Amino acid sequence: MAKHPPTVRMRRLGAELRKIREELGLALEEASTLLNISKSALHRMENAQVIVRTHEVDYFLIKYEVLDQALGESLRGLAGAGRSKEWVKRHANLSPTPVISDAVRLEQDSARIRTFQPNVVPGLLQTPEYARAVMRSRPPVGDRDYDSSVAFRMARQEALTRPNPAFLDAVISETVLRQMTGGAEVMAGQLHRLLEASRTPNVRLRVLPFSATTLPSPEGAFTVLDVESGDFTLAFIEGLIQAIFLEGDDDVARYSVVFERVCAAALSEPDSYALVEQALRDIGGEGSR
Repeated sequence: MAKHPPTVRMRRLGAELRKIREELGLALEEASTLLNISKSALHRMENAQVIVRTHEVDYFLIKYEVLDQALGESLRGLAGAGRSKEWVKRHANLSPTPVISDAVRLEQDSARIRTFQPNVVPGLLQTPEYARAVMRSRPPVGDRDYDSSVAFRMARQEALTRPNPAFLDAVISETVLRQMTGGAEVMAGQLHRLLEASRTPNVRLRVLPFSATTLPSPEGAFTVLDVESGDFTLAFIEGLIQAIFLEGDDDVARYSVVFERVCAAALSEPDSYALVEQALRDIGGEGSR
C-alpha cells in the first residue's frame, strides 16, 4: 500500500489505466483475468492506492494491445519520477518537511511554468535574503530551520538553470515591487535579481501595474505547470498549509484563460523592465547592472 497520500502522477496514471480498460469494454474482473492479477490488485492500481512501476505499465500496454506510442510514452512518464528523481536525491536533506511536496517535484518536472503572484516574488526568482524575509513574515511552524528552508528554496531554482531548463512565464503585481519586504537593502537586491532574470532567454517577467483597469484573477495567486514527463498540465493554488491541485481539463483550461487575461492586462516586457528599474531607483538603488 502507498505510505502517503497518492501523488498527482499516481492519480493520473490510475485514471488513464482505468480509461483504457473501459474503452476496451472490459469489466474489472475480465481485465484482471487478462492481466493475470487479482481483481483487488487492479482496483488498487486504478485508484492510486499502490505505486505502479514502469515495467508494470509496459505489461499493461502489451496485454491491452495499446499501439499508440505517444500514449505509451505518456504513461511511462507518469510511472517514472521524471527529472525530480535525481533532484530529490541531491536535496532531500534540505527539505523542511519529511516528504517533499508534490508541487515541488512537479515544478522540477515541468517544461513550462506559468504563474501569477500578486503579493510576493515567485519562489523561483527570489534571492536568499528575500526568501528568508518572506518566511519570517508568516506564522512560525514548529522549530523551523530557516537556513535549510532558504537553501531548499534556492535549490528549487535549478529548474531554471539546468540543461534544457523550464520556461518561466511570470506576472507579478506592482505591489510586489513597492512592498519593502525585508527592508530597502533586501528589496534592492531582489529587484536587481528580477532585472537579471528578465534578461535570460527562459524567463518572461511582466508586471500588472497599479493603473490596470481590470482584475483578471480576483482569487489571487496561482500557477499552471506543463509537466514534461507524463505530458500533462495542471494548475495549483499554494495556501499557507497546503497546495490545492486542479487536475480536471475544464479547471486547467479556465486557469489558462485567466493567465492569458492577466498577461493582457500586464505591461509589456520592456515596460515591465523599466518599471522594475524605476522601483529600484525609488528606494535608492542603482539601475540595471
